Amino acid sequence: MRYLIVSIILFSLITVGCNNNNEIDFNQLVDSLVKAEKTMNSKELVTTTATSSSSSDGMINIRIMVEDRLTYEQAKELVFDFFDEIERGITDLNLFRKSYQINFDIKSEKDGDIIYKGQRNKGEEQIWWQF
Repeated sequence: MRYLIVSIILFSLITVGCNNNNEIDFNQLVDSLVKAEKTMNSKELVTTTATSSSSSDGMINIRIMVEDRLTYEQAKELVFDFFDEIERGITDLNLFRKSYQINFDIKSEKDGDIIYKGQRNKGEEQIWWQF
């Protein structure tokens, strides 16, 4: 009887220990997004940023508001910086990149136009731009 109980306990510990959690900690993601927003809001070209995310559909939406127009090079730099800031707070980057699609746009505060937008699909490094 004692061997049976010990065997059940060992089996349970091994099962729990070997169970790989294939989900990003949503609290970690939210903390990372908040920190990234604060960092981006301190940039010279940016007036404000906003993010939203959903773990159920694996989407992160980013809006970067700028005072006026930007060049494509400036836009690329802002988006890459934002992505880097988000990923700085994520422990498992491979899992994060496989789990979340990131959609973004850059909007001019002056005329209200969306200047640039794009996305990085799940599992890809490539950023797809739309003009």
